[in-house]
Amino acid sequence: MIRMDMRTKIVATLGPASGNPETIHALLQAGVSVFRLNFSHSTAEAAHELIAMIREARTALDIPVAIMADIKGPAVRVYGYAQAIEVAGGDVLTIESRPPEGIETLVSPEPRRIYTNLPDIDGLCVPGQRILLMDGCLAGEVVAREPGAVSVRVGNAASLRPKAHLTLPNVDYPIPFLSEKDIRDITLAVESEVEYLALSFVREVTDIEEVRRLVRRCRTQSGRAPATRIIAKIENAIGLANSDAIVAAADGIMVARGDLGVEVAIERVPIAQKQLIRTGYLAARPVITATQMLESMIESPMPTRAEASDVANAVFDSTSAVMLSGETAIGRFPVKVVETMAAIVRQVEANQHLDECQRDVPPEIKRGDLPTILSYNAVAVAHQCNAAAIVVLTETGHAARLLSRLRPPMPVLAFMKDDRVYHQLAMNWGVYPFLLEGPEEALDAIVVQTLSTCTRKGVLRAGDRVVFLAGLPLSRRGTTNVIRVETVA
Repeated sequence: MIRMDMRTKIVATLGPASGNPETIHALLQAGVSVFRLNFSHSTAEAAHELIAMIREARTALDIPVAIMADIKGPAVRVYGYAQAIEVAGGDVLTIESRPPEGIETLVSPEPRRIYTNLPDIDGLCVPGQRILLMDGCLAGEVVAREPGAVSVRVGNAASLRPKAHLTLPNVDYPIPFLSEKDIRDITLAVESEVEYLALSFVREVTDIEEVRRLVRRCRTQSGRAPATRIIAKIENAIGLANSDAIVAAADGIMVARGDLGVEVAIERVPIAQKQLIRTGYLAARPVITATQMLESMIESPMPTRAEASDVANAVFDSTSAVMLSGETAIGRFPVKVVETMAAIVRQVEANQHLDECQRDVPPEIKRGDLPTILSYNAVAVAHQCNAAAIVVLTETGHAARLLSRLRPPMPVLAFMKDDRVYHQLAMNWGVYPFLLEGPEEALDAIVVQTLSTCTRKGVLRAGDRVVFLAGLPLSRRGTTNVIRVETVA
């Protein structure tokens, strides 16, 4: 099954509503290219089962599909109660710092006293400090402090869910970037050779460097060197301020608008989203736009008009992927929501003017090292000769990503021998990966082979003109140095 009807990729989160072979298979047929596993709510056993199901489904359908492990990171939550707490405007809650070990099982003896894994909350707050709970659904301010705790007068009525997020806007939390659970989860994901790690609450480049060191120390099931790539989630004010450096250090980014909209003024989030998308894709990094994209479809078979416009605007901005969270993890209509998102994406792409992307390419994207220069000129040649596709031969996927960032109107058909790169490129805008078949090393033989594969799979037809981008010698990394034009016989 070859899907080439969408340049923008769809990421779907698996959960109780979708974590079974039948639904995974249906989600792939509906248009999913990447599956997200939320390690905040997963055990090792459950993760292994989901990974196995995804791999079975992508093998059966013979398509590239990336698996992304989303790591909890330094999330701050509240604990101490098993059922939702009903609060009214003016009520006072006491929030007490407790050690993270075992905090999830604690039960508070007082109905208005709850716990948090944030240490020294009294030292981080002064009277008047804003505190947001449950992604901002419950807002309040500190009215008093005591050793290890603060009293917060809430400003609105709400039902406070167990394990709700706690946010102190514009405060840098004094907690390690990686918890012991995070380290275990990353190790599991890398050993299992998932394609991507998504790191929550990235604050600065050192957070990414810490994870890279951990990844390099891991041993994979196949015995190969770890190849898992890192997606940095931009979801707090500090990460947004450092976003240029984070984009440069990571392998991709996620615009996590839910938590970002809690820490940053809500009216700034759409502007930040547009800037992050452009910064990311011009750096040849995939950019995922996430959170509440079709939120109402958790319960409804139809999205709101505003949600449809939200998805459409992200596609118009050239995001690499749009992500579904609760909609597919716990929603009532997981397959329907993917079908709906795919329909929106296809309609927008049919009306998208990609020529504007070509006219708006910054000078550094046209000039630089040889692969950068050749990727730009390959797209220019493809435009001028009205090519049906660009075929890129790549060892690591880098050449395909350089082409993807130019947002060409013709598909990028990426051929490689490494199955890990094959599935990783399922994330990238406009890239359609294929595995090279056979032992051929000579360029002429590989050109014949790739064109044969494309015609056999219905991707190209006789008479189509194709621009090839490759490097000689083919087995050497980082040697993109050939542009060649062929016509399908």
